Amino acid sequence: MNRICGIAACALALALCACHRSGPLTSGASLGGFSDIDQPESYTRATLYTYMDGGADFYVNQGFSRLYVRHYAQGNDRFIEELFEMKDAPAASRIYLSTRRPHEEKELAGGCLASITPTEIQVAKGRYYLDGRNEDPLATRNDALIELTRNVLMALPGQCALTAKQ
Repeated sequence: MNRICGIAACALALALCACHRSGPLTSGASLGGFSDIDQPESYTRATLYTYMDGGADFYVNQGFSRLYVRHYAQGNDRFIEELFEMKDAPAASRIYLSTRRPHEEKELAGGCLASITPTEIQVAKGRYYLDGRNEDPLATRNDALIELTRNVLMALPGQCALTAKQ
C-alpha cells in the first residue's frame, strides 16, 4: 500500500512540475521589456481539458501535443500568449486556417501573415500555432501586443503557415 501511495505521489509531483514549464515561451525581459506575471504553464493531451472548458477536442483532433501558456505585462497592459505545439506543421496550419480572420491578416514579421485585431493575434509557424491576446477585451490599441507576439514568433523554428508572398 505504501508503495502505491509513493508511486501516486511521484506521478502527481511530476504532473505538477510539468504544468510550470515555459517551453519555447521565454521570459518577458528577453522579449523586449515585458515583465512576467505568474508562473508559466504547460498542458498535455491529458491535462488540456483542465485549461479549456470546451474546445479542447478541436485541438486534440487536429494533432495537439502540448500547450504552453505565459502571462506578460508592459505598464498597465496585460497579455497572454498561448503556444500550441502540434504534431507537425500541417496540423498547426489547419488550426490557424480554421480560426483566422481573413480580412484582418497583415504581415507580422519576416513575411508571416497573421490575423491581427486590437485584442488578439493568431499566427502559425512550423508546428506551432500562436494566439496572443490582450487581457482587456475592450482594448483599442495593440502596439505592445504586436511587439510581444512578433518577438515570440521570431524565436520559433519553422516556416510560416501563410506568407505575404502567397
